[in-house]
Amino acid sequence: MWRPFSTPTGAIGAPRSRVSGAALSLAASLCLLAAASPSPVPSASRIIQLHQRAMRPDAAVPAPASTELLGYVEGNGLFGTFRQYRQGAGTRSEVRLGPLDLVTVGDGKRLWESDQNGSVRELTGVLRARALTSDFIAGGGYLNDPATLTYLGVDASERRPCYRFAVQAPRGDRQWICIDARTYLLDRQEFVEGQGIASVDFSEYRTVDGSAVAYRWVQRDAGSPGGVVFTVDDVIDGRALDPTLFERPPPRYVELAAPRAVVSLRRTPVGYEAPVEIAGRRFWFLLDSGSQGIIVDAAVADALGLHGRGSLSAVGAGVVGGLAVARVAALSVGGATLRDVTVGILDLSQATGGALVADGVLGFPFFDAAVLRFDPRAATLEIASPTDADLTADGERLTVQLDRRVPVVEAGFAGGGTAPFVIDTGSSAELLLYPDFVRRHPGIAPLDLEQHRGVGIGGQVSMRSATVPQLTLGSVALYNVRAGLVLASRGAFSDRFDAGNIGLGILRNFVITFDEPAGALYLLRGRDFDDGRFRPQYEPLGLPHVR
Repeated sequence: MWRPFSTPTGAIGAPRSRVSGAALSLAASLCLLAAASPSPVPSASRIIQLHQRAMRPDAAVPAPASTELLGYVEGNGLFGTFRQYRQGAGTRSEVRLGPLDLVTVGDGKRLWESDQNGSVRELTGVLRARALTSDFIAGGGYLNDPATLTYLGVDASERRPCYRFAVQAPRGDRQWICIDARTYLLDRQEFVEGQGIASVDFSEYRTVDGSAVAYRWVQRDAGSPGGVVFTVDDVIDGRALDPTLFERPPPRYVELAAPRAVVSLRRTPVGYEAPVEIAGRRFWFLLDSGSQGIIVDAAVADALGLHGRGSLSAVGAGVVGGLAVARVAALSVGGATLRDVTVGILDLSQATGGALVADGVLGFPFFDAAVLRFDPRAATLEIASPTDADLTADGERLTVQLDRRVPVVEAGFAGGGTAPFVIDTGSSAELLLYPDFVRRHPGIAPLDLEQHRGVGIGGQVSMRSATVPQLTLGSVALYNVRAGLVLASRGAFSDRFDAGNIGLGILRNFVITFDEPAGALYLLRGRDFDDGRFRPQYEPLGLPHVR
């Protein structure tokens, strides 16, 4: 049986949708419609038996040693092509949608993702778990392992009655499938994405070498109004594939004229801005480790003659449309140059209600292409290439997870528990706690009645102020941490996977070395380090942030 396998991804400027398990992360909210139950309803075992027969109508035909799918993809005002390969345990997916390129490669043990800016990372967390279950479904593994299935009853998909099952592969996440009650073909796959449920709908099946192949599938991501449509043009079975297809893609790093570059940053009420040179002109971009992409303000794009393509959404405090993408020949920070860069174009002032007036946002593609030592007190940024840098000798090493193009670390709380937090130089707050985490951990932070409003991409977000008695980063304990408990049901700050953001209010206590190519973060106590146990007052909360 062959269907599209997992290719978790995220678009430029997209939220911590960070993700989407079977193709590009751009699409729409899920709406399940009630439908009459077919009568009589078969038993769960009978449904799976009929489903297996429908997906593999000619079981006598041996499964091919390799399979390739190629076709077209379109959505959000962009058009392109895709190609997928499978041979043994190896899988490879290539999606080229306008300026957006994504390659996901797996060898059966490890999974890597490379994007249009040459950022390569191994998936180890949320997206790896998603990929394991998605590939388990795609390969039909659930049909041979009833213990991974839970029957949930009759549901509906596009007004068609279907039988709903939960599926969880070993070490994978929990997803859901719906089996068409008439044809017994796979109709829909669903999975948790950031703030909601994303889905992939399958249709236009044809039988190829004994298996049913969906020639059309549509991915709809949580909270987005459109969909990305994949149309299969050809299926090639049995061809010997080059083993190098399933190897780790080569990374791309900054080019440096000298071993290191030191840049003076500009302090603003929002955060720190770095000097960025494009086409011989100088601009100031917000240094934002919590942004998944590099964003150029619409006015800057006009001045540079950049013509954006597509109609995408950016997510931060809320969801805002109007994001386009374009290619920049070169982008330099202090002599460190990235070439052929894909950027998002957005009216930043309008998207943040006037709170962010920077010329752009310097996010993940730059952080992942260099080793960066950020000293908030000195307002400097030291840049080196990962191939010859030695900026990581000072400070305590923390492992960072980069599944969703933002650095996530485990932080500890009093009592011994830990939780994943985004290290976010684009937030002026000390700590933000997301609603889902607070609901699952009542009492983690004593509440007071005072409310605050922060501003980010997509507008304002309300927060209830609180104090976290103790937060631990590595071996460093911080006390009386001022936190904002986000009161939001959508946007990046309602993410289900992360506990919250650690912002500049805490990070300014350290000299921070980002070595994202090596999956590491180093924290060195600053000259005027303050652990917070004697602080009499706190600065106002802020939320200037871009995703």
